Amino acid sequence: MKLSTRLWLYGALVPSLLLVAAFGLVGVLLDRELQVSVDHALLAQAAVESVSLFDRMDHAPHLHLDRSPLPESVRLTSATGALYGPDGRLLAHEPADAVVPPTLQWVAPDAEPHLQTARDRDKPVRELLIAVRAPDGRPHVLRLAASLAHNRQTVLAYLRVASLTALLVALGLFALQLRHARALHGRVMRLYAHMQRLHAGDLKSAPEPDDQNDVLTELRDAIAEATDRLRTARDEKERLFADAAHELRTPLAAMRTDIDVTLRRDRTSAELRETLERTRGEVDRLADLASRLLDLAAIRQAKWLVARQDIVAIVREARETVAATAAERGVQIAIGGPSVLEAAVDGAALRQVVDNLLANAVRFADQHIEIQVIQLAHSWSLRVADDGPGVPPEQAEAIFEPFHRPDKRGVGSGLGLAIVRDVVQRHGGHVRVVSEPGRGAQFIVTLPHTAD
Repeated sequence: MKLSTRLWLYGALVPSLLLVAAFGLVGVLLDRELQVSVDHALLAQAAVESVSLFDRMDHAPHLHLDRSPLPESVRLTSATGALYGPDGRLLAHEPADAVVPPTLQWVAPDAEPHLQTARDRDKPVRELLIAVRAPDGRPHVLRLAASLAHNRQTVLAYLRVASLTALLVALGLFALQLRHARALHGRVMRLYAHMQRLHAGDLKSAPEPDDQNDVLTELRDAIAEATDRLRTARDEKERLFADAAHELRTPLAAMRTDIDVTLRRDRTSAELRETLERTRGEVDRLADLASRLLDLAAIRQAKWLVARQDIVAIVREARETVAATAAERGVQIAIGGPSVLEAAVDGAALRQVVDNLLANAVRFADQHIEIQVIQLAHSWSLRVADDGPGVPPEQAEAIFEPFHRPDKRGVGSGLGLAIVRDVVQRHGGHVRVVSEPGRGAQFIVTLPHTAD
């Protein structure tokens, strides 16, 4: 069933049917209440007649319908009364021109008053039979009857008004729901069409604008944001593949050139050794590149093992790892901050962040590297500063992209800072570089105390 049909069905047809059923039920209850009011009037009139049927001096039976002492609110209108003797013959009736049965036999004259609906000349009447005893003890039967035609007319008038009201309400509901269903169906179908495009691989277009400001608008915005993220992730993935292919092609081409040149003529042992050393260097470069790519893939796909770790201890271990390389280059590494700082992190991933930042600092530093661990109110910060050439302002964001190398000599794989950014972002933090050309660079990592 289509969404528009379902909205039309449950938003208009079902409420309309329920409204008709409710009006019909009210009509039945109204008819019953009107009948109850007639019954009360019959019983009240019967009580008056019972005590005054034989109140004349000669005890002759007579009725008082035309002279009823009851107030107008309970007095019978369009009613007939008849009194029947012990033998069932008619003794008296009112009004004088009323048509009543000439005889009446009641099988239980001592029973409780009996109310029933009967037909009088094909018209519905409410009939009351009640036993009344004369002063001499003989049983008589009093019959009171009131026409139900007025009740039926009242109920029919109500049903006509209710039917017209139900029809107008139903038409209004149908018109309103038809418009609402069309609009809602159109909005949902636009989202569906966008999802179909996503399924087909089209990430270029965003969902059509929706300014209704409701849950569907929020859903549309969420889908648009997810589409942007998918497009960005796909673009980054494609760019990573392209860059990786280029980075792999360069050392492979160099290795092939060296091998081809060597094979053209006989080489001395020294020349062969030189070629093998260059080839070994390219193999090491490929191995490092493959390792970095695996690290990047593992960071983006692996599950986190988050636990409370001593950040300062991780920084000290990383410093010890690069201490020998730094000493060879004459670079000193200093650590500042608290002696212990605990936070919830993935220890192995954070160690990669520190290793990559220190490796870059050692590569570009002139004489000094300073590491600071800083405790903040709701987060903590790691700062690695060097006194090297610095980072040009226009490359402050680009250096965190895979395979980007600010160093023209092409030193490194170009993946270290990309790994740093991915790890930091997955921890719910951010990383940035503060630098002035020729005055060193400072990389600042800020992470919450509790990782996501």
